[in-house]
Amino acid sequence: MAYYVNRTVKLTFWEKIYLPEIIRGMIITSRHFFINLFGFIPFLVGKKKERKIFTVYYPEEMVDYPIAYRGRPVLAVNEKGNFNCVACGLCEAACPAYCIDITPGCNSGKQNELERFPDKFSIDYAICIFCGNCEEACPEEAIFMSNDCEISMLDRRKMKYDKEQLATPISELKDRVEFVRNMNAKWNFKN
Repeated sequence: MAYYVNRTVKLTFWEKIYLPEIIRGMIITSRHFFINLFGFIPFLVGKKKERKIFTVYYPEEMVDYPIAYRGRPVLAVNEKGNFNCVACGLCEAACPAYCIDITPGCNSGKQNELERFPDKFSIDYAICIFCGNCEEACPEEAIFMSNDCEISMLDRRKMKYDKEQLATPISELKDRVEFVRNMNAKWNFKN
């Protein structure tokens, strides 16, 4: 269904100068400004149970992030203590910022549990744009976007995390794992 713009509408003088709308916008902005400026006083005195202010007092109060929030990427560690990563390099290839570096480990040739594993895995959070492409590209459910966003540092060299710093138990990521499985279930072709 197409929408057409009626260009034959004639505006009144007040609509042409936009003055009433500017004044109305300033009133709304001023009301929000003063409510947020002085709105904490009844809450502190104890007259109101809940604040009308929408700001969060950050270190004391934490925000509950939605499950779809893309914080810093982490590596999942399974119940056996092994990384789920098989060093395939798909997350490294999918990264538009080129912040992921993977060095695959050599197998000893003996029959063991780990056929492929990353010897070195690092993410440079100073470069990472938190896009989530690495999570979408991973076929082994090894890398997930966590809800951790507190990674600010004064030295850029400390923002390069290795696989031990990235390791997160899969039990802490179970909500995100279910979200990713449900999100990807829409796109796979299984019945």
